[in-house]
Amino acid sequence: MIVLIDIGNTRTKYCIVNEGKRNSQQAIFNKRISYDFLYKNFIGATKIIVASVSHVQLTNEINVWCQINKITYQKIVSETKKNNVITAYKEPTQLGIDRWLVLIGASELFPNKNVLIIDAGTATTIDFLAASGQHQGGWILAGINTLITSVLADTVQVQANDKEKESLAFGVNTSENVHNAAWAATVGTINLAISQVQQQGFILDEVIFTGGNGRLLSSMLPYQSSVIDELVFSGFQAYI
Repeated sequence: MIVLIDIGNTRTKYCIVNEGKRNSQQAIFNKRISYDFLYKNFIGATKIIVASVSHVQLTNEINVWCQINKITYQKIVSETKKNNVITAYKEPTQLGIDRWLVLIGASELFPNKNVLIIDAGTATTIDFLAASGQHQGGWILAGINTLITSVLADTVQVQANDKEKESLAFGVNTSENVHNAAWAATVGTINLAISQVQQQGFILDEVIFTGGNGRLLSSMLPYQSSVIDELVFSGFQAYI
């Protein structure tokens, strides 16, 4: 049994791989991860593979738990090259591990394709992967919720509720204005990214969405796209 663990800003997602078959991802809030949780869910594993955006203390705790229980521990970091994927970054480790893994996952699922990947979570990241496997770079934008809360935090007179339905329409009250603008800004950025791909002389073959807001964003765009919730774990497979 091999365990794949993706530690995000507030939640951790994990999958278990048995005899080459990966089960559906599960999720837990980071603050609920403890030795008891690890023992209950992962005892008996032969190897645990971890990717983490920032939580050094949590990865260290998992590493120590693995040592105590004689389980092989591996932490993934972004590299210059993995399989046929080559990073655009001069300093590979500065590319977020979540972005690196979705690039690898996209390459595995759509080989020899020009792919635009939108990972819409706490941040919205956009990356373009050429058919050759060369990462052409990307953008990082505040996620939908962060865009909304930043306006509310920095503008005393602006107030909004948290029950607005997702929409690109002009709002008719302040709450709608704030929420709809966040979605519009994100959709506009994605449309501009598609134009940027074309300006660089590429024909875009696939647009992939992943992350918590991926499905909603996909529905707001007027062209064909794929939603792959577990794209990061497709990237993990390259490290097993």
